[in-house]
Amino acid sequence: MNQICVWVLLLSWTLPCLSGEVENKLRQIGYSANLLRWQPTGLYSSYKDLAPTAERMQVWEKAGYGSVAIGEDHQIKLLKSGQVEETITQTWLYLTTSGIESDGNLGLWFNADSQRVDILAAYVLQPGGTVASVEPNTLQINTDNAPNIFDDSLYVTIPLAQLKPGSIAVLRYRIVSARDKSPLPWARNLYTANFYPLERLQVDVHWDDMARKPAWRSDDTDFLCREERLDLHCVSRHTAAPQPVDNQMPAPQDVLPVLILAEPGDWSAISDRVHAIAESALTKNDKLDDEVARLTGGNNDQRSVFTRLASFVAREIRYVGLERGHGGVIPRPSLTTLERRFGDCKDKTMLFVDLARRAGLDAYPVLTSTKRTALNKLLLPSANYFNHMIACVKLSKGGEQCADLTDPETAGRHLPHSLQGAVALRLGRNGNAPHTLPREPYTWVARLKADNVLTEAGSVVETLARRYESHWAAGLRRVLSAKSKIESERWLLEDFQAVMGAQAEPTFSVQGLENQEAEMALNTTVEYQNLFTLGQLTSYQESDYWLRDLTKDAKTSNRHYPYQFKGIDYRSELSFRVPSGKHVTSVGPKMDYVSRWGSFHRNYRQDGETVTADTTLVMPSTEIPVDKMAEFNQYLDLVGYETRFWFSLKAGMEK
Repeated sequence: MNQICVWVLLLSWTLPCLSGEVENKLRQIGYSANLLRWQPTGLYSSYKDLAPTAERMQVWEKAGYGSVAIGEDHQIKLLKSGQVEETITQTWLYLTTSGIESDGNLGLWFNADSQRVDILAAYVLQPGGTVASVEPNTLQINTDNAPNIFDDSLYVTIPLAQLKPGSIAVLRYRIVSARDKSPLPWARNLYTANFYPLERLQVDVHWDDMARKPAWRSDDTDFLCREERLDLHCVSRHTAAPQPVDNQMPAPQDVLPVLILAEPGDWSAISDRVHAIAESALTKNDKLDDEVARLTGGNNDQRSVFTRLASFVAREIRYVGLERGHGGVIPRPSLTTLERRFGDCKDKTMLFVDLARRAGLDAYPVLTSTKRTALNKLLLPSANYFNHMIACVKLSKGGEQCADLTDPETAGRHLPHSLQGAVALRLGRNGNAPHTLPREPYTWVARLKADNVLTEAGSVVETLARRYESHWAAGLRRVLSAKSKIESERWLLEDFQAVMGAQAEPTFSVQGLENQEAEMALNTTVEYQNLFTLGQLTSYQESDYWLRDLTKDAKTSNRHYPYQFKGIDYRSELSFRVPSGKHVTSVGPKMDYVSRWGSFHRNYRQDGETVTADTTLVMPSTEIPVDKMAEFNQYLDLVGYETRFWFSLKAGMEK
């Protein structure tokens, strides 16, 4: 009895001291210490109760798993007060030292503006029955560290102590969410499988009699749910194996099975609600009219006005996201964004909308996502699917033109390729259902023109102009604009030599770096010495190395998921002037390879002693099914092989 009293007294004395470390960390980043509380119950599960059978262990060991989530439990309560309480229990088994190395820390995200967290249990069980509790002063708290984004998302890392193969870790915590703190309807996505093995998932939802019953839906046929009057009970029917991973796979949100819970509603209500929030940013101030007059210069052409306004907002209003509190949802007044000359996606979008409407354009905001393209994964109406906002304009001659105002490098007439095909929801008009943003047929557009002179000394002097359009130009602009002159020159040299080899160093010039509407031109002059002996020169063979490199990069290594090919429109004109005293006797064959994936053409032209090889590769963007990937890659291999071309020469004058 005395021993128990001493233990309780020690516990009550030590926990506040240890939790002081956590409190200090929260205060250092500007939050209340009560947002994260260390409140272990002192009750532990037994290793025997949690341990899997020997047969399951053998299955996991044979599969090569380093760790397994042997249990995940969510107890969700929707209270009449408007709060949502969710108690989450995670149970992990560690099989190998590599599994411990990669997964030996558990953790959780929470929103410091609208949520608080109580950690109820965090400990490690050993096969022999010993227990190692997590030391609360080892907890680490970090923001998401996204560049130029300052929000209330905090990540708590919980380092597990004394892990060894065979250990079982348990983490239990409660997150309390204040639904009334968010201007948007509440929703919760729970993935019923993941990229790690999950032995069992259970979700129980309870709503108070006075609370609004949530809508729910799952696309996982192995996840069984049963609804009662005030409860929903769901449990996995089978073990969820790790979802496969490919290098060029869709975003996880597009492939993982999910259970979604949400406040009941329809898409029109979501659209109208967010539209009302966005429209609050519009400003009644003549300064915006003055800005429109300055930017448009009296031009009334819709596309020209669109481009000028989009270029101004994208390039001269820099991206900074002050998203704490309601700043993550409610945009600042457009005049504030203009005067500050910074803002996040919704701030910049609503500034553009305000300017565009004053210029006579029918402009409106659109929600979209940088992580979702699958409409069929939007199981219920919810704003949670969207993490980005763009602006669109309805053109008087029909059609819609959209711009991502956070992208200063992509031309205003294009959406960045990361948003093409993304899910979207118009705000304030036709928002009765989500749609997908259009995909352009060609993301990678390039034009090459090379003039090569074969000298009597056995050298080849090449003057090469590489012109890149749309998204390729934007990518180059993004890389080079962030570098100093010396860094840019080094990058250009390394990029050139990665394709052409390191036997020579060219001189460079760059055009179009400061104009997002222009193509990017990379111009080089280089001399390759000692390539041939003039007297022995009877034929010359070369390759379109830039095309060969492109076809290599365009191939897919996917084995499990369809491949979203972005589209190529490549054209090159490579000319060779032969040395004095030589003339061309024959050239390589004409080529025309046409397949379901696109077309490849090669033609030769001869003008005196100059031979020109014209090459075209046109492959529209498309989704490549898994069972067609070998065929797709083979076509690219064929094109890569046929990037070679040649011509024959003979001494003396041509008769």
